[in-house]
Amino acid sequence: MTLLDAKAPPPRTGLRKYLPILILILAVVGTLVAYALWDYPEERAVTRFLTTLEQGDYQQAYRLWQPSSSYSFDDFLAGWGEKGDYGKIRSFKILGAESKGSETVVVTVRINGVDPPLKLLVDRKTKGLAYSPY
Repeated sequence: MTLLDAKAPPPRTGLRKYLPILILILAVVGTLVAYALWDYPEERAVTRFLTTLEQGDYQQAYRLWQPSSSYSFDDFLAGWGEKGDYGKIRSFKILGAESKGSETVVVTVRINGVDPPLKLLVDRKTKGLAYSPY
């Protein structure tokens, strides 16, 4: 028997027939899920910070903010305390997140239903927060 006389392989049947398509679909879905959750840890850091403020634990919220030495606790209370820009934090909603380079994420949040929404900068490594210049 020569190469030209060889019989063709039997056609694929069942699951083997659709395996390449199934692998492609799983890869696309996995990529989309990874993209959607890429900034989730930073959104969670903002949620933890604002939940701590809701509970009135300003010392813990100050630690979560991870301020520089020039930003005192009194400065923090002036902005985030009950007499701050938003008053007592009663509700908030994360509106989205946007990566800014490989080290920071801008998380947009609406606090107490006040417009315009606030943009907070989150460091990817330390999860420290700051006001966003963007």
